[in-house]
Amino acid sequence: MHTSLKTAKLVAEMIGCFVTGILPRPKELIEATRVYERNRINQKALEEAFLEGTKKVIEAQTKAKLSYITDGMLKWQDLLRPFTKNLEGLRVGALARWFNNNTFYRRPLVFGALRRTRSIVAETTYIGLLPKNLPWKAIMPAPYTFARLSENKFYKNERELMFAYAEIIREEIENLAEVGFKYVQLSDPALVYTPFKENVPKDTLSDIKESLKIAFKNVKLRTCLQTFFGDFSKILPEALDFPVSDLGIDLYETNLEELKEYSFDNKGVALGVVDARSSLLENERELLNVSKSLIEAIYPSKIGDVFICPNCDLEFLPWERAEQKLRVIERVVEILRSEEASS
Repeated sequence: MHTSLKTAKLVAEMIGCFVTGILPRPKELIEATRVYERNRINQKALEEAFLEGTKKVIEAQTKAKLSYITDGMLKWQDLLRPFTKNLEGLRVGALARWFNNNTFYRRPLVFGALRRTRSIVAETTYIGLLPKNLPWKAIMPAPYTFARLSENKFYKNERELMFAYAEIIREEIENLAEVGFKYVQLSDPALVYTPFKENVPKDTLSDIKESLKIAFKNVKLRTCLQTFFGDFSKILPEALDFPVSDLGIDLYETNLEELKEYSFDNKGVALGVVDARSSLLENERELLNVSKSLIEAIYPSKIGDVFICPNCDLEFLPWERAEQKLRVIERVVEILRSEEASS
């Protein structure tokens, strides 16, 4: 292989992109769910609308040349709901605000020992619609966030609940690997969200590390702990020892100067440079400059694996705007790869 082509290929493998959560429903699907609730269409017609909506969001990801593809998670009412409804020992609890957003979720109410009797993510994913020629990504709530957001009426404490849920995640990941997934992201907004400026204690960070060891025991897939809604620098340097391939960072909430003080030489990063909570379209050159500045600082010896992504779920935006943001990500990655290959 020609040297320049080989370099370009290596850079392409090191610099990727993906989405970090639930995608917004296209307007046709939103309308279908509304008329279904008014009993104007039947279950079969609603399912057809979900199929068409899923095809649309998958196609947008493939057009944007994302490195890993999700089905958009259009059936997920919130990040926790598929687990709340399908795990034994849980039931759907009270409505609560989703961190500092104008959206809500149902708290998992823990009334008994958690037990998994069926595949949860695989059965709520349109696996048959995922492209056969591209790697698939699955997204689940992380143990700490699940425990923090649950109402615990069974386990001795939050720590015990976190470890019990980590065992569930391990079973899920084993199943996802069997059906063909290549990447697993655990979303952990509670880990960095600190509305009262109280950082997570170091002993809790140690427990979180142990829960992740349980969740990822013997896992062969690529893994990511994706944080958002808070300052990632507040959990450094401990997070650098977490047993994951990649660490996801919300750059709109993180102190970038603090972040640059640390070396990520042994970890990949998912840089949340696109703001999923703002409808404004970002300036690609500004995103590129921020990305390059961070990469240069946190990889002092040589560039590691970098993923350009939204800072959180794009579901906060209308579908048309989310689709435009996917194209912004595509262009930033293309320029970044080109400049790295020529440097």
